[in-house]
Parts: sequence; C-alpha cells; structure tokens
Amino acid sequence: MKLLRWVLSLGLALMFLSASLAQEKMNMLGGVQGSFLKLQQRIENEAVSLAQSIPQKKYTWRPMEGVRSISEAFLHLAMGNYLTMQTIGATLPEGIDLKTYQTSTSDKAKIVEMLKASFAFVDDQVGKIADSDLDREVDFFGNKLTVRDMILGAGNHEHEVMGQAIAYARMNHIVPPWTAEQEAKAKKSKSRM
Repeated sequence: MKLLRWVLSLGLALMFLSASLAQEKMNMLGGVQGSFLKLQQRIENEAVSLAQSIPQKKYTWRPMEGVRSISEAFLHLAMGNYLTMQTIGATLPEGIDLKTYQTSTSDKAKIVEMLKASFAFVDDQVGKIADSDLDREVDFFGNKLTVRDMILGAGNHEHEVMGQAIAYARMNHIVPPWTAEQEAKAKKSKSRM
C-alpha cells in the first residue's frame, strides 16, 4: 500500500513538473513565437471552456443550412491549427486527416480532446521555430507567405472561428464562461456597495 502511494505521488509530481516546465518554456520564448504562444494560451482556454459549456445536444445545431454546426466550427478551429503547422513544415500526428477532420465527429468529449490536442501541437511546433526560419517562404493555397505570416495568421484564424463559436453559443442562450465569471464578479462587487 505504501509503495502504491509512493508511486502515485511520484507520478503526480512528475506530471506537475512537466506541465510547469512546458509553461516556463513558453514564457521564456521571445519574439513572434513567444508573443503568439502567450496570446494563444488565452484563446485555447476560452475555446476549451466554451466547448465544455455547450450541451452535447447543441453540437449538431447550425444557424441555417449550408453553414458549419457547432461541432464543425470547433473542429474547423482545430483543423486550422494543424493545417497551419503542416504548411510551415510540421508532420501531422498520426490519424489526422485534414480532408475529413471538421466533420469527423459531433461528440462533445472527443471534440474537447481534439481541440486540446491541436493547441498542444501548435504550442510544440511554434516553440521549435528558430528566429532564422521566420522569413522562410511557404505556399499557402497559391499565396507566398512567410512562416511569420503563417504564425500570425493562425492566431487570426483562431480568433475568427472563436467569434463564430461565441455567436453560436449566444444564439443558443449560452453565456461564454469567462463572461459569466466577469458578470458574477461585477454583480458581487455591486452588491457590496
């Protein structure tokens, strides 16, 4: 029994250390890569919390025929993360098929995990980009862009799709978690006056 507790304690300690080192690495990066990763932390947290706050039964909802459903919007965000990294030269993780990715599931739990995995992949890949590689040109659907352009474009795309997901949530009477938290704090603060 003592051995089991010791092993579990060691495992937890290593898990926290690993997460702490990854966060420290992100904070130490400078330049475009470091700025992008700092800003991406917020969008990642918001995307995951919004995805978690929407009930499973709403994941197939779409505002009208011919546009993405809620599940497809979140998967489009994740797919964009993978596409951007592939364009700048990363090898996609096994099992990622960009042609079918955004319609591959409407299961909330899977989508939350897929979002987390896509952000982790971006964090890892952007963290590996050398400053000397930022001006390297890549082809993105016939457009010549630099690696720097692609990194900035990834952040742009993430925010654009999050705007869509927030609008979808609001249309379904779901307040984004970070807004609900701010409103609760404001209400509590106001009641103290």
